[in-house]
Amino acid sequence: MNALQASHSASYSGRPLERPTRLARTRLQQRVHCSAAVRPVAAAGVRIDVEKTSWNSRRIFASVSVATPKQSVWSALTDYDGLQKFIPSLVENRCLERSAYGAVLYQVGAQDVAMGVKFSAAVTLRCTEFQNGGLPESAMTRPPPGSPSASSAASAGSSMDQGGATSNGGSASSTMSAGGTGWSSGEPAASIESLYPFPATSAPGVRASDITFEMLEGDFQVFRGVWRMQQLSERLTLLSYALYVKPQAWLPVALIQGRIENEVVRNLEAVSRYAESRFQAQQAAGAGAQAQAQQAAGAGAQAQAQQAQRK
Repeated sequence: MNALQASHSASYSGRPLERPTRLARTRLQQRVHCSAAVRPVAAAGVRIDVEKTSWNSRRIFASVSVATPKQSVWSALTDYDGLQKFIPSLVENRCLERSAYGAVLYQVGAQDVAMGVKFSAAVTLRCTEFQNGGLPESAMTRPPPGSPSASSAASAGSSMDQGGATSNGGSASSTMSAGGTGWSSGEPAASIESLYPFPATSAPGVRASDITFEMLEGDFQVFRGVWRMQQLSERLTLLSYALYVKPQAWLPVALIQGRIENEVVRNLEAVSRYAESRFQAQQAAGAGAQAQAQQAAGAGAQAQAQQAQRK
């Protein structure tokens, strides 16, 4: 967080937050076996990849193409008081603090696991905005080998293939680990624990706007990630998401991994639909206002012409 704090004033002052007196604890309302973990089903247009970083931690990368300018997606994700209106898994969302560069949020999420079993978790998150140019590279882990950004770095100076950038919009789901090692192979564990995960599904060479989130208090050991927005054309934005999650030691990540992945897929789809619907409504309202203005101008011109004829 040193690089982050050097770039922006932290929005969390360190003083006690105005939040519920007793933070809701992670709970499994019925006993569940690890074999009940559910694999994600990628929604149309969403790509999701999973990296096994340790026996009880994961990095999750996802992306979706949104048929709006980047500003529309940014406006949706920075509506901190209204995220519960379109994020399906949020049962509670409260903005505790606002600053020029972000907010502190208290959120409670819940999902059905299987056969009536519900998993819920509460977190207090610090969100920090990097609208012009994205999060400094020094605050992130290295681009994973084989990812578009890693390939771009290896061939510096090469131009970005526009078709390759938008290929992330295809529906896919895979696990980027084998034999217990993944993209993080050779990367210090301390870096994975302390830095933000690099948005591996983002488009190389395209200017980014980022929103980081980090758990200050809650029901995980670590919960940290990045929302990245990149405008690929006038009305096409690539929305990428990267999450590093490490549950408490008594809750094996294998038990909830599938549900976290499913939640990520649902959330990206929800953000995409919400941003697109708002943009379409704004376009329709603008077109209606323009038509009314043209009609009024025409009527005014006609009235002036009639007045001139009378004279």
